[in-house]
Amino acid sequence: MSETLTSKEIIRKLIALEPTPRQPVSLLSAGAWTLNQSGLTLEQALHVTPERFAQVLEETNARAECDIVWPGSGYHNLAIRGIGGQIKFRVKGTPDVMAPVLTDGWEKNPPDFRRVKDDPGIRILVEAARILSKRIGDTTVVGTSQWAPFTLGGLAYGVEKLMRDLRKNPDAVRRVLDYAADLCWAYLEPFADAGVSIISLADPTASGDLISPAQFEEFALPYIKKVGDRIRARGVWLLVHICGNTTNRLHLLPATGAQIMSVDYKVSLTNARRILGGKIAFAGNLNPVAVVQKETPEGVAAASREAIRDADGDRGGYLLMPGCDIPPSVPFANVRALVEAAHAHTLGVLPS
Repeated sequence: MSETLTSKEIIRKLIALEPTPRQPVSLLSAGAWTLNQSGLTLEQALHVTPERFAQVLEETNARAECDIVWPGSGYHNLAIRGIGGQIKFRVKGTPDVMAPVLTDGWEKNPPDFRRVKDDPGIRILVEAARILSKRIGDTTVVGTSQWAPFTLGGLAYGVEKLMRDLRKNPDAVRRVLDYAADLCWAYLEPFADAGVSIISLADPTASGDLISPAQFEEFALPYIKKVGDRIRARGVWLLVHICGNTTNRLHLLPATGAQIMSVDYKVSLTNARRILGGKIAFAGNLNPVAVVQKETPEGVAAASREAIRDADGDRGGYLLMPGCDIPPSVPFANVRALVEAAHAHTLGVLPS
């Protein structure tokens, strides 16, 4: 039965909270890991053609067999570069923002967020997404990702300043977040035009490790919803990922309009099922380092089966996935072990 449904059809049933003939499975973003399979860093990949970029992702996923492919993941901070900020690529891993771009007095002459689509790196990513959507988009979900406004605003304004102003100057924070929401959508809209089926908004700065549930509800959630409304208006699915322990705010996530909530390894899948089950789909929570990177393939497979059990995957609405982006050095055999554990779980039969 599982052979009769494509990956895209399986994800569609997942989002509809329907049981699927096999366990849905994906990596979360994994841009640096995917490119590393062909010996490319994130920086190097921006100097190949969009056709080559798309080819690397397509060929890697043909071997990995995940249900979602993520062109553009790992490049969130290009949005800051696109409005005149400075970023620095690491030897491996994602680039860093070197300094805030929304400095004192920024509102008098705000950076034009519409410029972001002209960044040469972003244009390569968009074109690669367009190519992949045409080549495999009928059968495999093609997506992309960006920071949600609270995290993106913190990078543009300075995270420490943002946190301080949550109490001292909340109106200034709201103005930053309004700007960040517009920047976020200006970055993502070309990907929607290119035909992606899903967009991930990642909001690590809105973690339960950093802000309270009340602060999340006031400052992060409305802006996820603001961008999410634009995403869903284009017929694109929305996944939200928040790092850290989000158990005390999971009940708020359906209000964002997201179809899938991705949880970190700090969140119990049993709790995620209890809180989100029947409302929206959820994903996670394999530890990307302690399990996916450092375990043997047999250990990854065992942890994957345990996650499916904890999430009560037979009820539908659960996507097996690492609890965050995985390091570039994760062995390919470990990713295959994760995927094979999902593919082996068919019709409620889960190997011990």
